[in-house]
Amino acid sequence: MIKTQIILPIIGVIIMLSLLSCKHNPQEDIAPDLNNNYTNDSVSFQTEILPLLVGNCAMTGCHDATTAAEGVVLNNYNNVINTGKVSAFDPNNSELYAVLLETDPDKRMPRPPTPPLNQEQIALIVKWINQGARNTNIIRCDTNTFNFGAVQTIVNNSCMGCHGNSNPQGGINLSNYSYIKQETQSGKLLGSINHLLGISPMPKGGNKIEACKITIIQKWANAGYLNN
Repeated sequence: MIKTQIILPIIGVIIMLSLLSCKHNPQEDIAPDLNNNYTNDSVSFQTEILPLLVGNCAMTGCHDATTAAEGVVLNNYNNVINTGKVSAFDPNNSELYAVLLETDPDKRMPRPPTPPLNQEQIALIVKWINQGARNTNIIRCDTNTFNFGAVQTIVNNSCMGCHGNSNPQGGINLSNYSYIKQETQSGKLLGSINHLLGISPMPKGGNKIEACKITIIQKWANAGYLNN
């Protein structure tokens, strides 16, 4: 009985110390912020950042859920924050940002032969992190602007990881006007982004791009595939 009276308090102290020393990963505590608390300058994770990461990084052999290279999966908000080691308000301490700037091709993301993100795309990710790396979902798609410039932006952000100029998957190259026009005229591009049966869906391993973006590409096609 005496031994029990001595041991139980000791166990209680050990448990208490363990609980006090246990700290949650702060990134797991970032609450989703969907469709509220944003301004015209806010970056949208769901419609701007996630498509960029899925289209350029979360692909087979890299950072999709199956491959998970280096333990990094970039297919949804929680995975981007936790496995990408994103520190809200602090891009310089965010691994996701650091690998975009790497000059070593073995460490840089996206990995060669996929081309690196351009300065505008990197700046968008930095802006998102500086704004708190929130799970914002802001729709800013104007279907009244359906020129080739708008189409190319959609393709660059959602498709270039697999279909860039160097060794494009499936032999489908979407790196310039002529190639995009060719794939749209054949029906392959619209079939892929609409996830039609019998056509390989694009982005690979990701959700369909926003309906309004598909509408922009369809309107551009209907207008005659102009290089405008």
